[in-house]
Amino acid sequence: MTMDVHGKGKNVNLRIDCITRSMLANVPDLLLDLLEIATYVYCADQRMSRGTAQLTNFGENWRRDLHFTIPVRDPALWQHSEVQRLLEDTLGFLSDDSYTFEFHKAKSPFLSRDVYFQDLIDASSDYDAVAMFSGGVDSFAGAVQDVVLRGRSVCLVGHSSATKVKSIQQQLVDGLKARGFERRVTYIPVWVTNENVRPNDHTQRTRSFLFACLGMVIAHMSGKDRFTFYENGVVSINPPVAGDIVGGRATRTTHPRVLRGLEELFSTLLERPVQIENPLQWMTKREVTMLVQEAGMADLLATTNSCTRPRTWTAAHMHCGACSQCIDRRFGILAASLGDHEPATNYKIDLLTADRSTSDDLRMAVSYVSFFKKVAATPKERFVVDFPEIVSAINSFPDISAGEAANRIYDLFQRQAKAVESVIAAGVKEHAEALFRNELPAGSLLSICFARNSVEILPSSDYDSQAKALVDRLSAPVFEFAIDETGRKVVFRSAATLTEANFRIVEQLLPDFRSAKKEGREVPFTPPRTLAKRLRISEPSLRTQIRRLREALEPLVVDLGLPLDNDSFIENRPHAGYRLNPAVRELSLADIRASTIPGAPPVAPDVTTGSP
Repeated sequence: MTMDVHGKGKNVNLRIDCITRSMLANVPDLLLDLLEIATYVYCADQRMSRGTAQLTNFGENWRRDLHFTIPVRDPALWQHSEVQRLLEDTLGFLSDDSYTFEFHKAKSPFLSRDVYFQDLIDASSDYDAVAMFSGGVDSFAGAVQDVVLRGRSVCLVGHSSATKVKSIQQQLVDGLKARGFERRVTYIPVWVTNENVRPNDHTQRTRSFLFACLGMVIAHMSGKDRFTFYENGVVSINPPVAGDIVGGRATRTTHPRVLRGLEELFSTLLERPVQIENPLQWMTKREVTMLVQEAGMADLLATTNSCTRPRTWTAAHMHCGACSQCIDRRFGILAASLGDHEPATNYKIDLLTADRSTSDDLRMAVSYVSFFKKVAATPKERFVVDFPEIVSAINSFPDISAGEAANRIYDLFQRQAKAVESVIAAGVKEHAEALFRNELPAGSLLSICFARNSVEILPSSDYDSQAKALVDRLSAPVFEFAIDETGRKVVFRSAATLTEANFRIVEQLLPDFRSAKKEGREVPFTPPRTLAKRLRISEPSLRTQIRRLREALEPLVVDLGLPLDNDSFIENRPHAGYRLNPAVRELSLADIRASTIPGAPPVAPDVTTGSP
């Protein structure tokens, strides 16, 4: 497909309003390139289908291979291997797709930079912070925390692709200004849309990449090297609450790993440190919602909108009530005892009492409650083992250790679980008579939670012995593995394995590792081109596969007590290539199997990524 943001064949719209004239002079070419790249990625994301909603074979059609050929003003910068790696890795984790980029010098001259910046204003651009503003509960709560409770001045950058969303953002900004905070609030609306093209995918997994690039550009224009996302910590980390929500199906829009990747990308481009902050990282939805009340803005709560399905919005029902964001939002508002400030009629489907059995809506609501029931019943010692998706976050907080991050995340999720439980308990109490008389629909969330035969019974387990075994295993500091030649697997302690495409990568690096160890010399690196040729894949595909292999190893940080990073198993050195890390130790298969605790659950299943 061909996309064009400003030429004769223009079919992508990018417009940033309410920029001051002084800010416009502070936009280097590389940030204009960044804006256009983000716009193309976001619009292409919407144009290309991900297959069916049912996602047969656990997302076989979910992941897409996307290649972009983009004209830029500074091709040498964008062709740099480190810049391309950061783009591909960050976008790959964010959306679960495989990305490759080809940049070249534009043949025709670019239009004036002010083609994207309209409705220029003469005003001050001196404010304390630049923050992304969606119009949802979290972004509004973050804004009122900064503006009202902390007395800061904030520039709110709001992206919208529909007039309904833009209208909500504007109403909230007007509401703040009407309360006497006009001098502390600046609003910059941004439009990024496909023109004359109907979207084939509505998940918008790359929206936060676009959002972050917009934030970076506005922050730089304002003379700042940092900007803010407002997102509660549970949604930020966002482990999958249902079995078929695999990989990037659980949104990673403000996942700590994504934010760190974006920071590294922007810092590399600008050659100075860039920070992306999330002041709500250690707060639950309930706690975030209570900030709105603390700031005296609870009456504006109903104006906010969190629903991901704007096509379903009506004047009577501004929330579908079925998507995960609507469910999470309603639980947070009710747990904060602020239901009076948002009537249940705002939702097309009532959280607790509506019949959800006619569609897939029931599965999402029940999975949400079941997930936090499981969280509540999980001791701290088993939390990261039972929820391995957490591992990708615990090493992404530069100011605290992985152990402290794991403890904070556990406490965060426990508080969220208690909030969910309190809403269900209050609902059962309020509707006790109707539940006893079977007057609520059988497909309502309350009926299912009330029905004894539907309540999950936690199986008995040898938890004490498993916990002791876990502590014992945490004393082993060395990364050890064995090769199962017959089964073509890399085997780690506790039965975790790498198979198929992941195994083939290790298989190609193994001879150099073994020979160097035997001869007492440095383990050599294999150039990317050579390794890709041996595997019969392209270099971009190799980078994607290395990333997925590293993700497959993340649960071992808990199971083996290893402080893993990207280079812990397969080490990468720019301009040199890849090798097995010299610090790892190869054992015999018999020794690895002998060290595995009998009956212990595998931490990571066999990882199959398909043939490269």
